[in-house]
Amino acid sequence: MDANAPMSWMMIVVKKEEEEEEKKEEMVWKEVKLSETVSKEEVLCHHDQLLDEMCTANVEKRPEEETEEFPLIINGVDYLSTVQFDTLPLQQKLEIKRLGPHKPEDFTIFQEEKCKKRKDSTRSFKQEWFKRKNWLTASHSKKALFCFPCLLFGGETVWTTTGFKDLKHLSERLVKHESCASHVDNAIKLSLLGTKNVASQLNSAYKRSIELHNRQTEENRYVLGRIITCIELCGKCEIALRGHDETASSLNPAIFKSIFETMCEGDSRLRRHYDSQPYFKGTSAMIQNELLDCMYSVYRDVVTQQLVDAPFVAVQVDDTTDISCKSKMVIVLRYMVNNTVTERFWEFIEVKDKSAAGLSNAIIESLEPLNLGNKLIAQAYDGTAVIGGCVSGVQALVKERYPNAHFVHCHTHQLNMTLQQTCSARIPKLKVFFADLSAFAEFFSNSPKRAAALASTSKRNIPRPSATQWNFKSQTVNAVWVCRQEIKECLDNMRTQEGWDRVTISEAYGLSMHLQDPEFLHFLHFFSELMPEVDILYSVLQKPKIDVAGINQGMETFKKNLGRLREQADAIIQESEAEGNKRRKTDTALVMKEACDTVLGQGEERFTNFTKSDHLIAAKLTNCTLFPKFVRSFPQAELERAVKLWPKTNKNTMGQQRLNALAMLSIENELIQGLPDFKSKVIEMFAHMKDRQASFLFKK
Repeated sequence: MDANAPMSWMMIVVKKEEEEEEKKEEMVWKEVKLSETVSKEEVLCHHDQLLDEMCTANVEKRPEEETEEFPLIINGVDYLSTVQFDTLPLQQKLEIKRLGPHKPEDFTIFQEEKCKKRKDSTRSFKQEWFKRKNWLTASHSKKALFCFPCLLFGGETVWTTTGFKDLKHLSERLVKHESCASHVDNAIKLSLLGTKNVASQLNSAYKRSIELHNRQTEENRYVLGRIITCIELCGKCEIALRGHDETASSLNPAIFKSIFETMCEGDSRLRRHYDSQPYFKGTSAMIQNELLDCMYSVYRDVVTQQLVDAPFVAVQVDDTTDISCKSKMVIVLRYMVNNTVTERFWEFIEVKDKSAAGLSNAIIESLEPLNLGNKLIAQAYDGTAVIGGCVSGVQALVKERYPNAHFVHCHTHQLNMTLQQTCSARIPKLKVFFADLSAFAEFFSNSPKRAAALASTSKRNIPRPSATQWNFKSQTVNAVWVCRQEIKECLDNMRTQEGWDRVTISEAYGLSMHLQDPEFLHFLHFFSELMPEVDILYSVLQKPKIDVAGINQGMETFKKNLGRLREQADAIIQESEAEGNKRRKTDTALVMKEACDTVLGQGEERFTNFTKSDHLIAAKLTNCTLFPKFVRSFPQAELERAVKLWPKTNKNTMGQQRLNALAMLSIENELIQGLPDFKSKVIEMFAHMKDRQASFLFKK
């Protein structure tokens, strides 16, 4: 800077002041001429006021003149120290941030340092500090250093107002200020200026991740719903889900996989998932088992809720044999839903202890989670000693746990036991007859070649009789009786034609001789008349809504028809003789009559006494056809019996669970199809079962 600059600046100011004063005086005298009333003293006073205003104006204009020497820069210290940064427009703030701290190239500071031992020295500011500290700025007018972020947002006075000038301690003070909390906060504020809020950015990213997660979850749940549909179809049709070879190269895959792949052909969304999903295809055996468990659990929850609302419950227990020849106990629950009698399958139980204690413990353990208490008013089984014993039988042990659970003998088991009595040791000829009859079914059912030979001569096959349900023997009896001529012709062909082995020829000869035996034919004719009556009574007793009146009417009809058949025993023998069978002295007619008497006697003892039991007599109170009679004379005795009998009430393996689930899908198919939210409940239970790689739960 020129040394004479201050003097020239003063001369310019004085010259301008003289010019302004002359103009003002001229204006004042013009005003005086226009106003004649103004005195000389007033004019002089007004002139002095004008001079004072001009001097004040000149003083205020000196900083502007100074800016010509040190021009104001928008990101410089001189400008920023005179404004409030927070009040500036956003565009101006962003421009200041873009420019960054002003670092004048010609800026320097000198600091003299006196020393006693050596010669005095002078320190000077070096431009390298601007490169080391990018937040450092300086002011020419104040000859000091400042902090750019603190200058904008406020901080220590020495770095924002007065400026730092101590070059001797500059290095350590820079480090100290750089690490202070106010400087760090101001630096963060400056870096975030003009950018989106971090929280909002994280929130936006989180929302996007949730959206993607829910989109994938929706896709997985859709696929899971289609898999559940496949399992429901297999259970409804009672077909196996898996096969022995489920590899991709298998030519005979399991039915479940075949159905699922067929669904993929008509469902592009399912096909896209099946082809692209690396770890969840849904066709593995583990997924199938877990879904079956979930479906069975949802079904049990529905039944449990219905039992909560039901006033009374009855349990029915029977045994069955699966395809692997393992004996299973099946439990069925009977209760009211919307004033309608409903029977629901509960579960299969594999019982190893077949004693009364073992069976009763299994039943009680199965019913325990239902909390039936006094609601359980009936238990129905067959009539064996282990089950029906009044002291230590199953029904007695169960009644100790459920006092109101009265034992009700199963009607169809009563019928089976009655017919078994006719084939007991008291009538050995009938036992031999049914053994010979079963040989026909076994002979033709054990060989496809024999079955084909029978089909070529007869339109009916011979069903294999059941070991427990005697009504199935009716089909065998009727088939052999109606097609006896065709069967004999087929057996004779096997004996005479070539291509048959010696065992077949030998057995065919024996069966052919039975069809020529008059006694066998007499019994065959007799039971072909008796078995249809058994079928009628069996169907009556199997009705879910059977009552006392129905049992009595069915038994009366059965006894009437059986009595008529007893009277026709001699006529049956005569009819057989008329067909050409040789007559020989025999007691066949007496055996037939004895069989009729045995069945009638057993039926009278079991069913008639049963219909006179307390709970069936009390059940007359619910017979609506008797209501008009009750108006005239109410049956008080039956009511007392009803009050006495029915007081007012306020762990298996995976294979076993799978069996229960598949049985449920088959037996309770109508209930499952009627549940609108069945699939969604199964999916929710499947999703909460354990942590999975695939997502099945939505996020909010």
